[in-house]
Amino acid sequence: MASIKIRNFHFQRFIENLKRFKFFISKIFYNSPIYGKFNFDELPNEAEIVLPNLWGGDLEKIKSFLKTKIPNNKNVKNPFFYYYHSFEFLNDLKEISQENLRIHGRQLTSDWIKKNNSWKSKTWDDFTLATRICNWIKNYNFFYNTADEEFKKKIYILILRQVEHLVKNFSNIKRNSDLIRIIKALIFTSVYIPNKKYYYQIAIFNLKSELNKQILKDGCHFQRNPKIHAEILRDLLDIRTILSATKKNVFFDLQNTIKNMSIAYRFFLHKDNSLANFNGFNNINQKEINNLITEIPKIRKNPRELNEGGFQRIETKDTTLIVDCGVPKNYDATYKAHSCTTTFELSHKKNKIIINSLENLDEKINKATAAHSTLTLNNTNSYKILKNEHLSRVPEKLKVKRIERYGANIIELENYGYKNQYDAIHKRLIYVDKEGLDIRGEDNIYCPMEIDFDIRFYLDTNIKTLLTNNGKNILLKLNNGSGWKFSSSLNKLNIVTNRNLNINNQPIINEHIYLTGKTKELITVIRWSLKKY
Repeated sequence: MASIKIRNFHFQRFIENLKRFKFFISKIFYNSPIYGKFNFDELPNEAEIVLPNLWGGDLEKIKSFLKTKIPNNKNVKNPFFYYYHSFEFLNDLKEISQENLRIHGRQLTSDWIKKNNSWKSKTWDDFTLATRICNWIKNYNFFYNTADEEFKKKIYILILRQVEHLVKNFSNIKRNSDLIRIIKALIFTSVYIPNKKYYYQIAIFNLKSELNKQILKDGCHFQRNPKIHAEILRDLLDIRTILSATKKNVFFDLQNTIKNMSIAYRFFLHKDNSLANFNGFNNINQKEINNLITEIPKIRKNPRELNEGGFQRIETKDTTLIVDCGVPKNYDATYKAHSCTTTFELSHKKNKIIINSLENLDEKINKATAAHSTLTLNNTNSYKILKNEHLSRVPEKLKVKRIERYGANIIELENYGYKNQYDAIHKRLIYVDKEGLDIRGEDNIYCPMEIDFDIRFYLDTNIKTLLTNNGKNILLKLNNGSGWKFSSSLNKLNIVTNRNLNINNQPIINEHIYLTGKTKELITVIRWSLKKY
């Protein structure tokens, strides 16, 4: 087998440490009383522009938020922390469209300004801050336009102060999806404040650069996370809308990127229009997904693969299989990525069967290889998870081969994530018949030593299971009543019940199929199948 380079990104990590030290020094200045003090004796008037809003609100979420205690500026684990401090709640509050709630939104804003008027490490985080600016400007006419002049002056000054902070901190910002939101905030501000046109020039220059760096040729975002992909696509649609509304040039690269990302977005959708979950928990509600679907162009047929992104899709009349068969392209792409690959999601009609990983758990738990529907060796992660939320020990590439014969498909993957640790290679084959009712798999482990292996298949929360034939088969009952049978070449199968708390401290209970054993000398072969009966 050909030698594959394993990347530890030592140089990139060294550069990041230098940036972190620089940011630490900057924080001392940010905390000083003179930071952010500008001369606002002559404030220009804001532009009278109504910014279009493409997205509907979430009534259930805002009702829940209004019943809870407002999160403070330090408790980042509060499920409503980002929702409140980014002022995302304004979009949902506006959906109710009641005068008393409009005044309440204004009061919440006033209270927030009193406590966060100057730089705070948590609430002035770049992404949160950029989102807050966008929401203040986008909802200005509804919530703030009828307020008194003193209040409007406070909003105006704080928008300027925050945007100046973003511009000064630009070199410290990680080069990932967060940067697109920051660019969007600069564009919104340049439209809202007439004498800040240079923000627009900064934004467009960096937007063109980041589209080239972050969006791969097949339209997939380079962090390989469908949730992040959806957020970026929404931001780009917002940017296109505001450029059109203000009669500015919607340049070709932006139009083309939206087109390609729209195709890739549909690639990640199951038949029930739910979004596949790779490299991060997917907490986008179905209404947000549907809103985005209505704003992007329709396509005749989903692509079979995202070659640059590293995903394969097999689609029959009723069955959809989406397979992760890629690796991060570079160090920046490993940010918040999970320590796994060769995992997949499987659905039949509008029912998910096998999912990549559990949703809405603590991110530290979710990143582990064992939290995914794939192989784990010796209870260790295939890629090393760093403290700075990046990965190391990542292979340069995976070997992927796809064969199609008479409507049936075989996908063959070769992963080198355990090469450095155990000199081991994991080869996974997945077969799907023409009808999508017979799925077979084979996990081959090439390893020169005897170590423990575990293979997990996480099941959707609606699946009901029954162990039969002395533990050799597992019957799965879907929500629509259809039945599937899982079996393997091992003597015994296990069903493990997962009881966890989600990020809202609510219980999550689901099950996963668990195969375990020890590797044999040179090669170990584990076969499994899932068939509809």
